[in-house]
Amino acid sequence: MFDPDLFVSWMASQRSGSLASLVRDAAWASGQDRRSSTRWIGRLEALGLATVNWDRGQWSASPCEITDLPGGIQTAVLTGTRPVGLALCRQLGAVVERPRPAEAGMPLPATVWFQYSEPSQLHGLTASLGAQVTPCAAEALTRSLTTFKPGPATAPPARSNQVEKLDLTTAEFTNVDLSRHRPAPGLYKYTLYGRLPRYLLLRRTPRQTPHHQHAPAASGSDTWHAVGRREGTHYVLPATAFPLQWEPYPEAAPRGSKTLGRLTADWRAPLPLTQERAAVLCTGLACTRTKQGDRYDGVPLHIAERIAVSLRRRLETS
Repeated sequence: MFDPDLFVSWMASQRSGSLASLVRDAAWASGQDRRSSTRWIGRLEALGLATVNWDRGQWSASPCEITDLPGGIQTAVLTGTRPVGLALCRQLGAVVERPRPAEAGMPLPATVWFQYSEPSQLHGLTASLGAQVTPCAAEALTRSLTTFKPGPATAPPARSNQVEKLDLTTAEFTNVDLSRHRPAPGLYKYTLYGRLPRYLLLRRTPRQTPHHQHAPAASGSDTWHAVGRREGTHYVLPATAFPLQWEPYPEAAPRGSKTLGRLTADWRAPLPLTQERAAVLCTGLACTRTKQGDRYDGVPLHIAERIAVSLRRRLETS
């Protein structure tokens, strides 16, 4: 039977390597196909266990850390790839929970929490776990969030590529023909080498004209930028489209900025990796995938607000 925690410990010992080899090893260990294993590795990245460079085909293990959960609940979570087994964690007083959600039939690694009365107790665990103690990572990460800005300009898709454009009303890609008309600004998708999806953002900068002249509405220079699908989606969508949803736990009263609740991102506009990691670090638990979208538990209201602001996305509260 596939043991995801044993596989994570093996990743800690390997530290880094080829993504293709990691996918192959995960497929062999789990008995699943490579596509399922690739999706599973993507969930590990969202959990903060590894960093994956999908374009270059490389991965690296994230360092093992103990970090406080937000909300002042005197509970910390073990993050990163842990070189030790769950048995030792339990001996050290950890609460270990096997997550319910699975990815493509492959179970996710367990979540490991430590409760404490004094912060010094956490520092005493570092030698045994091969970890370091860091302040609340969820708070630190969301404080550093900034609104997405496209990177350097890149070449447009080749004429031979079949290109699709994101429909802002459905958040789905539909075929477009760039050879007949000047493309409109937006998020585009094409396939590289017949199998690798790539995403390009087209921006139009208005041309500067004297005040006494009137430029045509379509004038200006076009610039293409390579982007991730999720970042590009949030960049082009109106702020009110597919808003984020936050609801407090029923027992949470009175409501304040630190009130804990559930954050849900519509499946048509999922959280980019950095924002997803921030939401996951609020509990250490992977999101639960529902009909409405990806639900993240234990997210304080102020962290949900920071995530929404960084994505230019409306946050609806209940």
